[in-house]
Amino acid sequence: MPQHAYVKQTFKEIMAKLELADAQTIQIQLLRIYELEKIVNELIANTTISYEKNEYENTKKLLYSKHGELYIQLAHLYEQDHNFEAAELSYLNAISYEDSPHYYWQFILCILAKNNLSPARDIKVTVDYFTVRNVKRIFDDIKRIEKLAANPKLSTYYLDELKKLKKWTTDLHKEIYTRPLLKEALIKPIPITEAMPIEDAMDQLHQLTGLEEVKERINRIHDWILYSEMRKTQGLKTEPMNLHMVFHGNPGTGKTTVARILASIYKSLGVLKSGHLVEVDRSALVAGYVGQTAAKTRAKIEAALDGVLFIDEAYSLIRGSENDYGIEAIDTLVKSMEDYQHRLVVILAGYPQEMHKFLESNPGLQSRFKYHINFPDYSKDQLMNIMQTMLLERQYRLEQEAIPLVQKLLDDAVARHPEKHGNGRLVRNFVEELILTKASHAVRKRDLDETPLDLLTVEVVEDVQAF
Repeated sequence: MPQHAYVKQTFKEIMAKLELADAQTIQIQLLRIYELEKIVNELIANTTISYEKNEYENTKKLLYSKHGELYIQLAHLYEQDHNFEAAELSYLNAISYEDSPHYYWQFILCILAKNNLSPARDIKVTVDYFTVRNVKRIFDDIKRIEKLAANPKLSTYYLDELKKLKKWTTDLHKEIYTRPLLKEALIKPIPITEAMPIEDAMDQLHQLTGLEEVKERINRIHDWILYSEMRKTQGLKTEPMNLHMVFHGNPGTGKTTVARILASIYKSLGVLKSGHLVEVDRSALVAGYVGQTAAKTRAKIEAALDGVLFIDEAYSLIRGSENDYGIEAIDTLVKSMEDYQHRLVVILAGYPQEMHKFLESNPGLQSRFKYHINFPDYSKDQLMNIMQTMLLERQYRLEQEAIPLVQKLLDDAVARHPEKHGNGRLVRNFVEELILTKASHAVRKRDLDETPLDLLTVEVVEDVQAF
């Protein structure tokens, strides 16, 4: 078959497949059209007869215009799926084929949507979605929008819309600069700290009191990550890296502390670029109005990119009502875990029984969490060790004779609430009360007492109020 006839036949096949096409079909046909364009360019270069050259030129124009149309169609499909990053790229490709004002305007709206922004939304509400980690990137995108809006064609066709957009961006600039943390992040971006040696990161974990099962599980995950890298260097296949986790445990059992250390371990191993921890609960993800929860949740997810998103009391996202906005937060989270599978680790945490019920009620969520780690309550001896560590960190020490009294007070507090005594939080409250009592003693007796300011005596312990 002659090459030009092949081009025409192939183009007919492409057009037939594009009716009600999905994104993957369009991408395949874009590649086919690109190949056809190369064939036509060769025909034009090798043809001397003018009427044949004109026919090839017309075919090239048809292919060229279809390229732009397909990128716009692809952008719309991505937008429907809320995949705004892919939509933005598709719009940019469309503009490279056809310099249309309409495409420019859609491109602007897509950039805004990618950042959870909308000129229709109140400025005060909009800025609530900004964090010190994403404000600079969003600010850069707003500058891109302002540059795009300067296009003369756009100014002619979208004059009223551009006036509203200009006012909105001006107000947004002002509001950002009234927030000290956001302003500082713009002027002086938060530096990404160097990864600590993996030995130091693991040592932080092993220095924690108790948690032997937790340490063992994380050791195994550490070994598996290194093993996967070893296989890669030998050209062998590796399993997909799913590091999302569920932490089951009562309050004060070290879940947040371990999550923070785990983020450092992942960074040290090169799994995460930043290795920071973003800690949230229901109030940080769920809004009170339709449509706001998804944007609020996405803002926190973006703040956690290249790090760990830690959701405490995750079961509170669903409160039993079908109309609860927490379901929207979960749907947004599940989709983002797929979209950012190489840039985000999610850890859900909460009471064991409630977490089991929560995950069983949502199979789609359950299937995405490979690791389940149980955080047991601390024993009485472990609580005492934690107390001694906390006191040392604050440059305090217990008088030898005061140690049995402190142990008894801890034992009594645990006995009062055997199932929900607070674990590490109980110890922290006790330490704070000890320090407050020591302060009162030192101030009242400063002219009479020569007891060192770092020593907690029997007298101090005996005067501690309920904690």
